[in-house]
Amino acid sequence: MLRTRLLTAAGALPLLIFLIGYAPEWSFSGTVLVLTGIGLWEYFSLTRAQCTLSPVIGKLWGMLVAFSMVSGDMRLIGTALSLGFMLIFILSLRDRYPARGIQTTSLFMLGVVYIGFLFPHVLWIHRGPEGAEWVFFILLVAMLGDTGGYVVGRAWGKRKLLPHISPGKTIEGGVGSICGNGVAALIAWQYLLPNRPASELVVLALLMGLLAQLGDLCESALKRACGAKDSGRFFPGHGGVLDRIDSLLFPIAFIYYYNTLWN
Repeated sequence: MLRTRLLTAAGALPLLIFLIGYAPEWSFSGTVLVLTGIGLWEYFSLTRAQCTLSPVIGKLWGMLVAFSMVSGDMRLIGTALSLGFMLIFILSLRDRYPARGIQTTSLFMLGVVYIGFLFPHVLWIHRGPEGAEWVFFILLVAMLGDTGGYVVGRAWGKRKLLPHISPGKTIEGGVGSICGNGVAALIAWQYLLPNRPASELVVLALLMGLLAQLGDLCESALKRACGAKDSGRFFPGHGGVLDRIDSLLFPIAFIYYYNTLWN
């Protein structure tokens, strides 16, 4: 299992570096859209039993929102979210059990915002000042946080963090993850964003690390509610797309709005 995970990571990492740092913008955007589509497919497959509307509707709505995010036009984004929500809410009226119809509407909205809206924020970061560097920073924080959490959790993890959601996660592993985030900040200060104060990057990395752990727990709660271990099998040894981007979604949105509002 560990060997498969390492082989997958070794194969994907060079491609990821190329797409973020060297490839044309359209190829990066296309990759994000493809991953968004797979993530939506996984989400609506997970929640299919809890929804009374066809998952195809949710996937199409999610991709419509994602394409509007690529355009960057706030009017299109607002239109895609608003009209889609109204349509789903109206269609839910057909259900003879109103509570079930409301549940379907809520799950559809959750999936579209969670994946179709949040994930494409990475495109906006990439297009901004020092965009590639910020994307690399987000990934570095996530990867070293995962590594720190895994190593410390395996070696010293005893106290469960939230066993009713993720039995394998420990408080010690969470602390190790935060330490990894701090190391990532110092590396980013040296090689990615040397013009930013080290203290700023450390604070950002710690906040991102916390959001990453919460995002991972949120996806674990979703899988547990749906009775699934993994969201899919897209990445051998790593699970589905959602299993790989769950810890990125909250930090991506956080960094975009941080840079937009305070820089």
